Amino acid sequence: MRKFKKRWLLILVFISILSASSFNRHYKEVGAQEEDTTEVVPYKKPSGDATKFLGIWLTSGFNLQPASETYLEVGQTKTISGNAGRSMVMYALTIGYTSKKYQWYKSTDGKTWSKDTSSSAKKKTLSITPSEVGKTYYQLEVYWQMPIINTKASYLYSNVATVNAVPEPVNATGVEVTADDDYLYNSSNDLVNTETTAHAHPDPANFTGTVSWSVDNENLATIDKETGEIEANTSRLSGVVRVTATLHNPNGSTISNFKDITIGGGLEDQTVNAGKTATFDLRGNIGDLDDNDDDGENNNNYTVKWYKEDPITHTREQIQKDDPQALSYTTPKTTLDDDGTLFLAIIQIKYAGKTYSYTTNDAFLHVKPEGGPNISITNTMENSTFNDGTNTDNMLFGVNNGDQVVYHDTLKNNTTGGRLNDATYTLPLKNGTTVKSVKIDGAETDNYKLSSNSTTNATDLVISGLAFNINESHTVDVETEVAGIDKKDSSDSIPYITGKDDDGIAYQKIGNQNIINYTLDTVAIKNANDIDYGTLNSVMSEGTLNRPDELNLPNNLVDIEDTRRNKKSVVLNVEQVGEFKNQNSSEVLSGHLRFYNGKTYYDLLNNPVSVYQTENDEPLNSQGWGRDEGILLYMDSKVNTVGTYSTTLNWEIKDSV
Repeated sequence: MRKFKKRWLLILVFISILSASSFNRHYKEVGAQEEDTTEVVPYKKPSGDATKFLGIWLTSGFNLQPASETYLEVGQTKTISGNAGRSMVMYALTIGYTSKKYQWYKSTDGKTWSKDTSSSAKKKTLSITPSEVGKTYYQLEVYWQMPIINTKASYLYSNVATVNAVPEPVNATGVEVTADDDYLYNSSNDLVNTETTAHAHPDPANFTGTVSWSVDNENLATIDKETGEIEANTSRLSGVVRVTATLHNPNGSTISNFKDITIGGGLEDQTVNAGKTATFDLRGNIGDLDDNDDDGENNNNYTVKWYKEDPITHTREQIQKDDPQALSYTTPKTTLDDDGTLFLAIIQIKYAGKTYSYTTNDAFLHVKPEGGPNISITNTMENSTFNDGTNTDNMLFGVNNGDQVVYHDTLKNNTTGGRLNDATYTLPLKNGTTVKSVKIDGAETDNYKLSSNSTTNATDLVISGLAFNINESHTVDVETEVAGIDKKDSSDSIPYITGKDDDGIAYQKIGNQNIINYTLDTVAIKNANDIDYGTLNSVMSEGTLNRPDELNLPNNLVDIEDTRRNKKSVVLNVEQVGEFKNQNSSEVLSGHLRFYNGKTYYDLLNNPVSVYQTENDEPLNSQGWGRDEGILLYMDSKVNTVGTYSTTLNWEIKDSV
């Protein structure tokens, strides 16, 4: 196990308090199946929807508005939901306001409002059970609160939601499903959008049943079964996830429909016939960076740099330099030499004085021949030693030294117009990988060679002398053992085949990209933050001093990475080694550190204290605490000599007894 020692200094941090003002406005609302209008005066002026550029919130606002009209029977329970977020500018101005809060307000006449006091009134999803026929209006307030002192800021208000209590049930005969975004990114980055919301539009609109949500692949994305809020994976898994809305009618029947959402890294592969052009479009919620942000100014700019890369040598070249804000790239007319070329874009945005950057996935250009051989490569991988359920055909996770990784490739000539002669198959492997066996068409062979490739920093497994007649295919199976992994790492490679057609013209075809993510099967402390307790008076009253807000939840104090497969119970200990000492003298501070857990505390001075213990099969996650919990500085009421005091902490992970 590893020990981390960190030195803490004493500097006091003050956070200013901000507030937001609100306004009223009037608007007309027409009830379903009504001819008259009801003038509704909102509790507060609706803040509107948030605006984004990719994943950056340009303005604060709602990303989930409560349904404008909801119908239900008297005595029936249904829910309405809303959610909002802060822009980057507002987040920076209210950095200490970490606790997000909700409050629903309601009105029965559209003019007089009061706080909803039901059990769910302080949650984003409100449960409603009417006791009589009529309309009730609701508006959600979202704000952020500073812990302990309860100061509030960044008030946001939803559109008004009308809830219609009716005497008779109404069944739906159909439903349309939409989503705010049809493309979500699959990586964790401040710049890109990984979340959206699906909406169900029943027919008729005054349907009184309930709606539930599901997805067909939770490895790609998950969904809130009540609200329809969708969150994509951040493990770079790509594909299409089907989002299904199911309407549950009062008569017991169900009606369903779906919406497909693409999950990816920003670009999609393109396939064209030789002689045609191909266009790569930057996907996702591009938004409008020209809009003003929350500071009322438009001081933002962005650039997009496009690159193409050789799939074998990985030589990269910048293209389309004359248009630094192009959101798409169109190739010249393609040739077979372009087959397998990778394209990517690097997006850089300067927003509110800060620079953000994102690199898309590699997208492949596939060029189909008009005649001659047409080889396809279907390549897959399998970790026969370990699979936690997240592996795909071309991406493996949690691969360790000693794992048996098997490659299975099918090579086929899909044409009636030409053969591929004198063909060579190449499979790049990570340096250090041990080849256990090679099979061609199911028969084991030693007719291969391993060659070190200094250009790609890989070891190429090469099989020569292959031939492909019309519609002929071959299979290649390579069993390997992982070795030489000494840190968390990843490698990517692309199998390919070269040869000559019947006219002696060179031919090349590449397969799909294989990605292996390696780990060390360990649990380790990656970082333990220093803590500044500020500038203190020489005479202190007895009591505790809190950490700076940036070291309280939702932020972590100590970052831990647990990649163990067999997760036995462990404990995380921390100890203050020695007194706080004045750096300029031998004076000792009249205070020491304690670990607080609720109303209980433990002295840390020369005393290792367990701050967390896992159960068997539970990972040890990064640790953080609220303002009044965790490691706090306890001061005695004594005089201290002026100076800078410091001490050392030991963090240690040990097997539990």
